[in-house]
Amino acid sequence: MSTLIIDQRNVSLDYEGDCLLIRQPDHPPRSVPLPRLQRILCMHSVNVATRLIGHCQRLGVDFIVINARHSAHSFAVHANHLRQAQRRVGQYRLTSEPELALPVAQRLVRHKLAVARRLLEGADSQAVREELIRQSRAVQACADAEALRGHEGVAQRRLFEHWRQCLPAELGFTSRQRRPPPDPVNALLSLTFTLIHEEAVRQCLQHGLDPWLGFYHQLAAGRMSLACDLMEPLRPLVEAWVVRLFVEGELDRRHFAQRDGGCLLGKVGRELYYGLWHAQLPAWSRRLGRYAALLARHVDSQASNFPALQPQE
Repeated sequence: MSTLIIDQRNVSLDYEGDCLLIRQPDHPPRSVPLPRLQRILCMHSVNVATRLIGHCQRLGVDFIVINARHSAHSFAVHANHLRQAQRRVGQYRLTSEPELALPVAQRLVRHKLAVARRLLEGADSQAVREELIRQSRAVQACADAEALRGHEGVAQRRLFEHWRQCLPAELGFTSRQRRPPPDPVNALLSLTFTLIHEEAVRQCLQHGLDPWLGFYHQLAAGRMSLACDLMEPLRPLVEAWVVRLFVEGELDRRHFAQRDGGCLLGKVGRELYYGLWHAQLPAWSRRLGRYAALLARHVDSQASNFPALQPQE
């Protein structure tokens, strides 16, 4: 076991020894050995003993709370396994200089478009692949970040148009919409990207990188920009996976409900979804880990190009 998902209400969490204690009214207490976990993922409000958070930090277990209705209320306490101050100083220097950050951002976007092209097969997707090739060439020639985001946006919209044509019409998916998601496809995309974002943050921390300082995504309030960077090449894979869930009938409109002006995954749907997501997570985690490792090596390789920091008098 690596991820424990708490998807029930009225749950209290504590620990005894090295075991997580899970208590719920009218149910006997359950225990899970904490050393077997990499992360605890709470999908509803839970009562948590504060000492449990510190114990998770000591054991290297991430504690994550996801608020599906109000994403801004989600939070995570990540175990910082590799705090490498010098690497983060190098990362700050690289991300602060547009001419140094741009080549990294270009590589991320071009890789994303290459991943998307490999996913598309058959004559019906030939036009989409050609558009992705055109945008990839334009990305390589970009002179600044604004132009880069423009070409990436064109490619992403074309890709979503392709996904729309693949999906059953009764799902009501017309375009990517986030807050709130109006249909089952957008709801599942939002939930999956939220979960993947937390894994991207974890990989940043494990590789000694600051998840807030991105090369492609600029520094913004409430956004961990480097985690968003790591997710970019993974996005086409996640989108294709969500589309496949609906096309193959793993999930359909019956598993969703309209609530508070948006579309949410229901209880039965969540039970199905988390099992499918958990099976997919190791492959996605390995990819994010490789991306983080490549970025860490790039930051380290550039360290000699900067003058050494001098202590202040």
